[in-house]
Amino acid sequence: MVNFRGHTQSYKTKKRIANDPSQWRVFENTHEAIIDQDTFDRVQELRQNKRRPSRKGLTHIFSGIARCADCGEKLYYCTDTRYKDERGYFSCSTSKKKTVAACSSHYIRANVLEEGVLQHMRLVISCVACYEGKFRQALGAQKKTQLQKELSTKRRELQKAERRIAELDKLFKRIYEDMVAGKLTEVRFQMLADDYEQEQAELTEKINTLTKEIAEQEDQATSVERFIRQVKKYLTLETLTPTVVNDMIQAIYVHAPDASTGKRVQEVEICYNYVDILPVSLLRGLDERQLA
Repeated sequence: MVNFRGHTQSYKTKKRIANDPSQWRVFENTHEAIIDQDTFDRVQELRQNKRRPSRKGLTHIFSGIARCADCGEKLYYCTDTRYKDERGYFSCSTSKKKTVAACSSHYIRANVLEEGVLQHMRLVISCVACYEGKFRQALGAQKKTQLQKELSTKRRELQKAERRIAELDKLFKRIYEDMVAGKLTEVRFQMLADDYEQEQAELTEKINTLTKEIAEQEDQATSVERFIRQVKKYLTLETLTPTVVNDMIQAIYVHAPDASTGKRVQEVEICYNYVDILPVSLLRGLDERQLA
């Protein structure tokens, strides 16, 4: 809830004047949430990523998600009128708007992309269902108990360093008073002051490092657990739907085709929500380590 968004100059006029956002007062959790925070955040991302239909009014579940791996722009969804079924395909928007020299078309048939994404998602789901612990470790996230121990240790180190900095401030003030009172020579004061300042600088650097590590570990563990919860919702995935794609996938990056070996090979990378890109080699490695 946000209050003080505007004001009136006088009771004689009803004209409303907007206040600067710095003057607003925001009150969190004043109303019961209709949906969870993760769903809300995901919807805001989707709203920013507009998915306009083609000139024929056609759209695709990958529209707005499929992107060119080279220029990063969206892939347009089009239909090939040379075929009776008007075969759908994706093509780089940069090559259509500008020239092929700016970026190649990155042409890929829609049904080929759908099948590849579906197979990759099934592999991910299988890894989570069968080797959840191995999957978590492969992404660098420890078990909750181990993570809690590491975080507790780092938090204790952080508190110890903060207390020591406060003690050094008091000691510095004390030796300064002793120097002024003549109990400490100026040379001795300078030596002690230099030592205290160096120790404070080292402690400050340590505090910054620990704070960053704690935040990264907490965020990483939370992201992996969120992704695992999402995957468990679709353990029996048969076909792709807009709901599944929006829940699981952030972007799909299509690379330019390579025909140097005589066969057309095209790499596709799937960027999942919370965990980014999961290479096939990593996922297949989980099964191999389990069998070993």
